[in-house]
Amino acid sequence: MIEANKKKWFSNIFSTFVKEHQIRPFFHTINVRADDVPTPGLFLSTHSSWWDGLILLMLNEYYLRHDVHVLMDEDGLRRFPFFRHLGAFSIKKGKLSDIRASLNYANQLLSVGKSVWVFPQGREYPQEHRPLEIGTGATMLLAKPEVRLCAIYYAFASHASPVVYVRFRTHTVVSTTRREQKQELAKALERLYDDTRADVITQSDRYMSLFPPRRGLADWTEHLLNIGRRQR
Repeated sequence: MIEANKKKWFSNIFSTFVKEHQIRPFFHTINVRADDVPTPGLFLSTHSSWWDGLILLMLNEYYLRHDVHVLMDEDGLRRFPFFRHLGAFSIKKGKLSDIRASLNYANQLLSVGKSVWVFPQGREYPQEHRPLEIGTGATMLLAKPEVRLCAIYYAFASHASPVVYVRFRTHTVVSTTRREQKQELAKALERLYDDTRADVITQSDRYMSLFPPRRGLADWTEHLLNIGRRQR
């Protein structure tokens, strides 16, 4: 396995670049809601888009501020080794000894108070895909029954750019066998996904914006028209 090699200076530079040249130009804003205070620990997140990893980076840099590490496919980490400096470490599917090494490393990180993020679906699925299914790896990291769940939902509304909705919820696992734990976590994550979608539909006001909303063409046009009306 490939271990993380975090570098604070690289994280600062990369986070600023991502915010100003990736997230801000493409998204209206990122809205965040936490049902519970997301303390450091094991985080399980939905995975519907290539953007999810960058959204996670923004969430940690400007909201959570944890010492975070991310479980990443080994082939992907070899292609983009700089992610090690952001806290990524690898898992190689198919070889049991490699999987155990990665999970042991993750458990070591958790045991000293760090956060470990996992996308338990294993790959991107459309955000409307149901039922939501997860792998067994997440259950092997359950040193404690409390798990932090995260749903990332992308939506188009009255703005030219999409809005990202992120909702956190702490779940306490009550099942005892790995099979039951896997089913319980999948259902809990799916329920959070559906609740986030309901928030989007009902235009819930229980979210805070991670950044000031980005003005699009329609916003600038309305702003200029309002200036013109005040000057009459």
